[in-house]
Amino acid sequence: MAQHLVYARDLSKEAYQEIIRRFHFFIKNGISPDLCRGKVVATLFFQPSTRTMNSAQSALLRAGGGWIGVTGTQGLSMEKGETLEETIREYSSFADCIVMRHPDDDSAERAAFSATVPFINAGSGSREHGMVGAMLLPLLEHYLKRPLDGLTIGIYGTPEINRVCKAIVPLLGWWGINLVIDDLGHFPFPKEVEEAAKANGLRSLRYDKLENFIGDVDVLLVTRGLQKGILSPEQFPKEREELILKSYRPINKGDVAKMRKDAIVYMIKPRIFEIEKDVDADPRAVYAHPEPYVEAVLALITYLLGIKV
Repeated sequence: MAQHLVYARDLSKEAYQEIIRRFHFFIKNGISPDLCRGKVVATLFFQPSTRTMNSAQSALLRAGGGWIGVTGTQGLSMEKGETLEETIREYSSFADCIVMRHPDDDSAERAAFSATVPFINAGSGSREHGMVGAMLLPLLEHYLKRPLDGLTIGIYGTPEINRVCKAIVPLLGWWGINLVIDDLGHFPFPKEVEEAAKANGLRSLRYDKLENFIGDVDVLLVTRGLQKGILSPEQFPKEREELILKSYRPINKGDVAKMRKDAIVYMIKPRIFEIEKDVDADPRAVYAHPEPYVEAVLALITYLLGIKV
């Protein structure tokens, strides 16, 4: 039976540790052009993507495999009325793994139910970006150059509506993280996310103002302010959007100057206005460096496919 990744919590801590190990192996040794020879990934992206979609495609190509896929429904029989479930069943015959992003909140669950090959949720409406744990956990270790255990991580922005944050925070509990959040005073995590993180061993969680904790964190995660293209107007009325625009003060050079020299700033992209451009030159602004997304995604795909690394 194929192993799917619908929600980030579908994988165990041990699975993520193995994915992190594979990631470091690829960083150190490179990617063998024979590793995935004959393997095909299907990238079905019904919403825009720069990093996730292209990382999956590039990963298979660099490892000697290939990809097929679509952006939107154009050219698919879905234009004629075929259902998402039927489309996923067909792609299970074409590919060894399916990576999908779709605007419906329940789309990942529906797709995984129909898939007969490993299915990876790359964004299911407003709910969760299921593969973000496999992407972000290795990257944080890579930039910090030390294990994740016991870190203090700060989050600034709108975690309530950020599907990356909602996916990653429960996982951070496994590493005994201290979490401190500036949610602009209005956008806290859903209680279910907080409780899941605490159940997994999160050391502490508190809400505070950025200026009160920025000098203490190992990592500052900055979320997108708005969620255009993810949340519908019905889910997020204009009044709340206006509240964000009024409340969200972009991170500036003065903020970063207060951080420790060995800390990092990580933007959960795309960056629109959340961090001022002149911060990019600071060596702690790792989001502005080349990011090894390909190695992280390949670590996940090879793990799900049972390919030895």
